[in-house]
Parts: sequence; structure tokens; C-alpha cells
Amino acid sequence: MPNTKPALPTSNTNRHPPTDTAQFTISLPSVVFINLTVTTFTTMYRAQQHHDTTLLAFLAFVYASYFILHNCVEVYSRLPKGEKSTKKELLRFTLWFLPTAVLLGFAAEFGTFMNVTVVVLMYCLAIASSLLLFYVHYIHDDQKGHACPTQKSNNKHDHVPIAQNIV
Repeated sequence: MPNTKPALPTSNTNRHPPTDTAQFTISLPSVVFINLTVTTFTTMYRAQQHHDTTLLAFLAFVYASYFILHNCVEVYSRLPKGEKSTKKELLRFTLWFLPTAVLLGFAAEFGTFMNVTVVVLMYCLAIASSLLLFYVHYIHDDQKGHACPTQKSNNKHDHVPIAQNIV
């Protein structure tokens, strides 16, 4: 009986060997990239039509941040646990700072036309998210790394990004 278990279309989903017929498959990161590109450039076009340079700059920052963060997550996930290096510290800072800047930027952009209560709530949410990211990347990661720094993991899924573990 063939395996009928459904799987998310991730970039590492390869259940069937390649065949002679060409198949068109779309991975989940590709769909995200296409969606982000279309919506960003559509919004940038509208902002340019209304001469809104601050929104144009913010959208360019968000678009670039997506790719920088995607690359940083991949590099960070390949580093050994418990390693202390300048590269790892720079990656941790980037993984905390860029999402914080994007969240605060969204709060500032949407805060111009929202009610004061909603603006305060948006800033509180951005700050809470920033604190959570700081905790995850600095406090929790340090506790896990210092718990047993000499222990080498034999688990093949330890250094694989979360999206690749879904099958």
C-alpha cells in the first residue's frame, strides 16, 4: 500500500525519485517569497504614486530584512550548540534586532492613522515581542548552551531549521 500521509511542500520534500517527465513543484519558501515580492512591490508602487517616501523606505527595509533574516537563520542553525564566537553573537544580535526594528516600524507606520489606544497596544505588542526574542536568543539559548557544553549531539535533526523538520 503506498504511503498516503500528506506532507507540507517544503524544499526538502523528496518522497519520489526523479522521473523522466518534468514536474513543476513549488516549495513553501518559494510561495512565501513570491507573495512577499508581489505585495511589497504593489504597495511600493502605490506609495510612490502618493509620494510617500517614508513608506517606500520602510517597505524596502522590510523586504531586505526578510532575506537577511532568512540567511541568518540558516547560518545560525548550522552552528554547533554551545559555541562561543563573534559570528554567533552577531547572528544572535541580528536575529533579535531586525525583527524588533520591523515590528516597531509597523507600529510607527500604522500609528499615524489609528486610535491612541490601538497605537499604545501595538507598541506594547512590539516591545513584548522584542523581549521574547531577546529571551529566546540570549537567555534561553545561553542556558541550553551552558548546560552541557562538551556534549555532542547525535540527533540528525538538531541542526536542521524547523521548517525542514516538518514531513
